[in-house]
Amino acid sequence: MKFSFYLPVSHLGPEFQTSEAVGEMVAALERARVDACNVTDHPAPETAWLHANGHDALDPFTALAFAAAKSTTLRLHTYIVVLPYRNPFLTAKAAATLQVLSGGRLIMGVGAGYQKGEFDALGVDFHKRGALMDDALETIRMAWAGGVVVKRGPNYNAAGNEPRPAPDPAPLIWVGGGSDKAIERAARFGDG
Repeated sequence: MKFSFYLPVSHLGPEFQTSEAVGEMVAALERARVDACNVTDHPAPETAWLHANGHDALDPFTALAFAAAKSTTLRLHTYIVVLPYRNPFLTAKAAATLQVLSGGRLIMGVGAGYQKGEFDALGVDFHKRGALMDDALETIRMAWAGGVVVKRGPNYNAAGNEPRPAPDPAPLIWVGGGSDKAIERAARFGDG
């Protein structure tokens, strides 16, 4: 059995959102031989949710890059990145960069998202999140494979682009969610 521990950078207050605090937590997890640390993704949560039962969140790729720099063996786990929020090429680039610079330690947990207000704030159609998720998973895999990508998506047109770096090995993709569609995505695109 392997364990991924949540870095409480979003639940316990701003004193945990410091370089010193993250460095201490990562060092403690690595000393305890924990397999991975994880952070979540909420770039623009609704105020009502945030103050009722929600939580703040640091950018997952930036926070995990910092954790990577403070560790040597700890896996770096996005739990989760909401793929429909972002252009898939930008997500592929951020993840590939983290994978390469961390020595292959990224586990990219992904999901379709559930907060309509956050989708609205980001200018993304909440009702198209499933199609955006499928497109992103396919496009990210293509971007990581290396070479030229020719693909038209809902909000982009890659007419012969070559995303780099092409990580070898590519990060693991773990697909989250509780729906039948999430299970189908995990089987089709995921490593877990």
